[in-house]
Amino acid sequence: MLPQALRSISDVSSDLMIEVRSASFALHKFPLVSRSGRIRKLLLEAKDTKISRLNLTSLPGGSDAFELAAKFCYGVNIEITISNVALLRCAARFMEMTEDISEKNLEIRTEVFLKDTVFPNISNSISVLHRCETLLPVSEEVNLVSRLINAIANNACKEQLTSGLSKLEHSFPPKPVQCLDSETPSDWWGKSLAVLNLDFFQRVLSAVKTKGLKQDIISRILINYAQNSLQGLFIKDPQLVKGSYLDLDLQKRQRIIVETIASLLPSQSRKSTVPMAFLSSLLKSAIAASASTSCKSDLERRISLQLDQAILEDILIPANPHGNNHNPLCHLYMT
Repeated sequence: MLPQALRSISDVSSDLMIEVRSASFALHKFPLVSRSGRIRKLLLEAKDTKISRLNLTSLPGGSDAFELAAKFCYGVNIEITISNVALLRCAARFMEMTEDISEKNLEIRTEVFLKDTVFPNISNSISVLHRCETLLPVSEEVNLVSRLINAIANNACKEQLTSGLSKLEHSFPPKPVQCLDSETPSDWWGKSLAVLNLDFFQRVLSAVKTKGLKQDIISRILINYAQNSLQGLFIKDPQLVKGSYLDLDLQKRQRIIVETIASLLPSQSRKSTVPMAFLSSLLKSAIAASASTSCKSDLERRISLQLDQAILEDILIPANPHGNNHNPLCHLYMT
């Protein structure tokens, strides 16, 4: 595959073929070595001085990332966006497109965009973090994942503080107020976390807890994530697939999610911010997934502290968990 944008840049015939997985790019050495330290090294280290083919199969982001990086090397003005900044940042690392090689190179361009557009905004940070999942381990190596998680945690707590001050001002208005704008909940961003894989979600939740995010907000975020992540993992007819690899795989995935959600719950108390109905549903899920004894015991202790809030449905635990054919969290809604 030859990128159309590169064909019109020069009439000089190609002297270097770059292979990136299933794609091939017919390009030129000079513009590439002027921006990419990696390609420069590969050409210098080659025993054959007339080398005309390089393989960059391990480039994070594959051919899409390389095409954008190659255009940048040719001087094409590429647009850095929320959708591609993680891709380009990781490509810049792999291609060694640093300031040591050329001024205003791709690495610094992506870093400026991250600083100005991504890190200050929770939604943008979550979107970019989600895209980092397919760019591991390079997205970790450039410290992008940890910086995004820290940005989300910091901004979430700022949102919480801003919301609190806004409520305080509304409680003591300097003069009669005819109409107040509807408040934006301080956890409006929480539902967006449902797109993250379990590892990234756990790291974000741990970070916001450390920063002091309110427990009721954490509870709502956990409930929403549990609803989304456990949806569809329950076997519709256990008798048909009992003991099969499908059954075991679904059970394992369900167990990992349930145990992780349980470990992230706010501290136990009689005035817990975690609804009794959710704890009960989570325990039922834990039993169905054969979760660890410590996980089930922790949930049982939490439930025992809130028994005065329970209704009959909350405390009915099936004797045969594998007889369930539905997800007990499906009908639970955030309050």
